[in-house]
Amino acid sequence: MKRGRPRSRIVHPIWERTPDGLTGRLFTRPTPLKLAHLAATPYVSCSYWDPQHEVAVAECRAEFEDGEAARKDLWDLFAATPEPLGYDPKILGGEDHRDPKITVLRLTPWRISTGSEAWRAA
Repeated sequence: MKRGRPRSRIVHPIWERTPDGLTGRLFTRPTPLKLAHLAATPYVSCSYWDPQHEVAVAECRAEFEDGEAARKDLWDLFAATPEPLGYDPKILGGEDHRDPKITVLRLTPWRISTGSEAWRAA
């Protein structure tokens, strides 16, 4: 994170309502650069756009969640969810959720905006 400037990455989270609120989770490769970026600034911004130019932005705290149960749960969720939200997690290169080249990144939004509306966490 040279000069403290973040990098953009394409990610594919699944969002769920939980007892703690809305949570996004995704698989990602824990590269040294990504680990350093999130250690220095554990926040990300996820934006969504559609062909009608509708836009949504989720400003989130990002945390690695690398326990076996979290990995298995997300692996099974992606595999069981119909496309385009879900996908076969084997496309990531591993045979199962234990693949050391991937980890789970948990996104906890503190602000979500859609067009002219915005929601902020307390």
